[in-house]
Formats: sequence, structure tokens, C-alpha cells
Amino acid sequence: MQNGECRMQNCMGWLVAQLRPSPQFIIHHSAFCILPFLLACASPAPPAAAPAPTSSRVHPGDVVRMAVWREPDYTGDYPVDARGRVTLPQLGTMLVTGRTTEWLSDSLTAAYKRVLNNPSVWVTVLMRMTVSGEVGRPGFVQADATMSVSDLISQAGGLTPLANRDKIQLLRDGRVVVSSLGPGTMLHRTPVQSGDQVYVPSRGWLSRNGGVFLYSAISIVSAVTVALLVRR
Repeated sequence: MQNGECRMQNCMGWLVAQLRPSPQFIIHHSAFCILPFLLACASPAPPAAAPAPTSSRVHPGDVVRMAVWREPDYTGDYPVDARGRVTLPQLGTMLVTGRTTEWLSDSLTAAYKRVLNNPSVWVTVLMRMTVSGEVGRPGFVQADATMSVSDLISQAGGLTPLANRDKIQLLRDGRVVVSSLGPGTMLHRTPVQSGDQVYVPSRGWLSRNGGVFLYSAISIVSAVTVALLVRR
């Protein structure tokens, strides 16, 4: 009877030893459990779909940049005052609030035909915008629709080392209009308007310290492995 019980205990001991995970299994299993978590946290969320671009309109505080071919006296930058009016050579004061760049170009070309022979007029509206967050010089900048988000940020001193370039936001009246603007995005492909704010957030803790966290996790796994080997 005792011999039978001994054989049974030996058999059960052998079976438990076979089922017990080895240190190598623990290392591999722990690494596979930790790494997906780190990758999921570090990977940026897919960008939200941006609203459709809209035609930029003139607002108070903007600047009308006008170029008239072979007429340097007419060429220049003309600010839009608080009432939405701009004063131009030979034409006097015009109300331009709410007008598009295309309307300005056509209207000014027609108006200057009264005083110039076959004039060629180019108009660009410089929007008054704010760049804030992780940039070198937060504050007001002037931007036209042909610029990129990167050009806009460059006017504000560029990105700081803590900037999250994958989460640049377009804000309007405190609301998020676009949650993820790429640095190469052209302004004319966005719904940007005069008075909007481009905000550059900081990178998250894991993004800034992911290397240290991963090293610590690997060190913990190594310590557990050494402890198991010592016990054996």
C-alpha cells in the first residue's frame, strides 16, 4: 500500500514539474504581454476626419495684400479696420467684411479700370490667427491660404521638444474644429478662418518616457527570472 502511495506521489510530482512554466517561458510570456500594452499606448489614435474646406472671408484685423502690375504706388498691404473697411489708393474706403478673395480680386480689377489702362490686380488676404501651446513664440501671426500648418508654426518660433506634432488642433471660439492637423497640411484644404487658433499640445507622459518605462519593465522581468533561477 505504501509503495503504491509513493508511486502515486512521484507521478503527481513529475506531472506538476512538467506543467510548471520555465523561466524562459515567463520571460517570453511577460514580454509579449507588456509590449502590446506599450505599443497601444504609444501609438497615436487615428486622425478624425476634417470638416470640408471653406472659402476664406475677410474679417476685421485682416490685411489685404494687393499687387498691381507695373504700379508700385498701388502695390502694398492694407489693413482692415474694426468696422471691416479698407482704404485703397485712388478708390478710397471700401467695406470688405465677409467678402472672399475672389470677390476682392474681381471688384478691384473692375474698379481700377476706371483709372488704369488694362490693369492686372492680384489680391491675397492675410488672416489674423493665433498659434499657442508648445511653440517657441506663442501669439498672433498673419497667414494666407497658400501656407502650410508648418509655415504657420514657423512664424511662431517652431515646435518645442515637448510638442505633439500628431495632435495639432484647429480651435474656434474654444471649440475643436479639427483635432489632428498634419504639419504639411495646406491651409486652403482646411476650414480655417480669420480669428482661429492653432494649438500644439504636449506629448503624453508615456510618449516622453516610453523608453524608460520599457527599460524598467524589462528589468522587472529579468529580476523575476533571476529569482526563479536562484530558487531552483
